[in-house]
Amino acid sequence: MENRVLVIGDELFGPKGEAANRFVEAVLCREPSRPIQFSVNVPIAVSLSQIKARLSSDVIGKNAGRIIMGLGLRELNHGGTDGASIASLYETLINELVNKTQSRLFLLTIPPEMFPIAVSEVEYLNTMIREVCDTNAPRVVLLDFARFAETFKEKQMERGKFGRSLFMEDGEPTSLCCMLLALYLQDKLVEDLKEM
Repeated sequence: MENRVLVIGDELFGPKGEAANRFVEAVLCREPSRPIQFSVNVPIAVSLSQIKARLSSDVIGKNAGRIIMGLGLRELNHGGTDGASIASLYETLINELVNKTQSRLFLLTIPPEMFPIAVSEVEYLNTMIREVCDTNAPRVVLLDFARFAETFKEKQMERGKFGRSLFMEDGEPTSLCCMLLALYLQDKLVEDLKEM
């Protein structure tokens, strides 16, 4: 159980789950002798409501020691719902996982540029994620990718015309963004594995 890692995510990981696949490969390259099993369910094509309904079989049944979740962006992009509704459902899902598993949960924040038409809705969702992590620490761990991406973006701005963008105009992550997320997750997971 302890060495099983379940990754659940939506468009945050790129249209074909590029960031999740790169993350798994990076961990396996960095930790070749560590017995880690990955189960990757990215990009998830179902809603948060459907995930919650299938939680027992699709998440709890995997018996993972660590669950990495990057959810909410799909609902914003396709669901026509607001950040408060998504945050409420997401929080319910997280609480159920806290109560029904022994897994350590890692929650990713969403860079606001990934949903440029309503940044405030992303911020609302990110605020809930940060609060849930604070309330349930150390069992629920914040992976503040939104802040990490913002710092990276500032460094890219210093490069001027040689800087590369993390997001397309419509908010879709570029290949660079997927690589940045993969490396960020790899660093955080390896750090967590070494602490245990």
